[in-house]
Amino acid sequence: MNVQLIRLNDAVAMVEEPLLRPSDSCSHIMALHLDVRTPGTLGVLRCIGSRDGRVHIPGFVDRSVLRVVEMDSEYAARMGPQLQIDGTEAILSVLDEYGRTEFLGYEDPILYRFDGAEDQLHLYCTIPFYDPEEEGAVLYLGHASGPDLHSLTMQEPVLGPESGVHHGAKEPAIAPVSAEGHRYNLVESTDTEDGTTYSVLRSVIASDPSGPWEYGDIVLHPARRGEEWCAGHVSPGPFLPQSFLDVGDGKRVGFLNGRETERWHGDTLGFGAFTIGLMLYDYEQGVVEWISEEPLIEDPDAHTITFASEFRQTAPDRGLIYAHVDDSFIRVYQVDATALESYLP
Repeated sequence: MNVQLIRLNDAVAMVEEPLLRPSDSCSHIMALHLDVRTPGTLGVLRCIGSRDGRVHIPGFVDRSVLRVVEMDSEYAARMGPQLQIDGTEAILSVLDEYGRTEFLGYEDPILYRFDGAEDQLHLYCTIPFYDPEEEGAVLYLGHASGPDLHSLTMQEPVLGPESGVHHGAKEPAIAPVSAEGHRYNLVESTDTEDGTTYSVLRSVIASDPSGPWEYGDIVLHPARRGEEWCAGHVSPGPFLPQSFLDVGDGKRVGFLNGRETERWHGDTLGFGAFTIGLMLYDYEQGVVEWISEEPLIEDPDAHTITFASEFRQTAPDRGLIYAHVDDSFIRVYQVDATALESYLP
């Protein structure tokens, strides 16, 4: 399939035509993830049915569902039906917040098939509960599994909030298995420092895909770094496979979604820009060793958000990043491994 490309730098070229735009039932779309090990690839994304507020101003509230995505090619897709997950009510009803706060719908899906158990598809997604009297939503990291997207059953969440410490976890990046036999996955979580709440990266110890997982340390905190492009918030993007970019045993390159500190939008103080950078992760120790001084990708059509959710390798030295732009459409970017390596330390 021939596509029109716009080169952003020597490592990344942007596909001009978006992969997918919102449908009539979705005001915004984001967080595409693919089940790449199945023929006729299917995926899932977050569909925002309603939004109170504006995305660049703190305090906005989204209500979401997950929807199936049918991939016609690597560069073309169609919106499918709402994702149906068996056993949802039974799992939600036993969570402390259920019934006394508002469940906002499943968010930010991640799909994964683990080596040696490829017959089972795992879905991880955010379970948010909202109370207008409290700051921020309470978050559980939900988990469902089954043979495919049409046969998922909800299980108990793998992570939840820790009272007095943080609001919970979302958007996991699944790391390789360490020599100790477990994974030091990364999640987006929160931490408050000097009265300001930041999105941070926490490591989580995952011995079983079905959980429970155990929180580890904060491994990347915007307030303790000097890079301006991610000085406000950070969230993990996908890790690159060793077959695409080999940086040695026990390490992986990953994409890092970072947000600047708040800035003025006219006469209103709001969020800074979200862009995509790089990180080097030691998955044996659960340590972020390095992050890029500048972002790698800032979409030229973005007002405030360029956010990576998926990577797909298409050749030994070629791959595709899927990202959402301003929650308005999904974009594809071609990535060259050789050129990307030059950005690493």
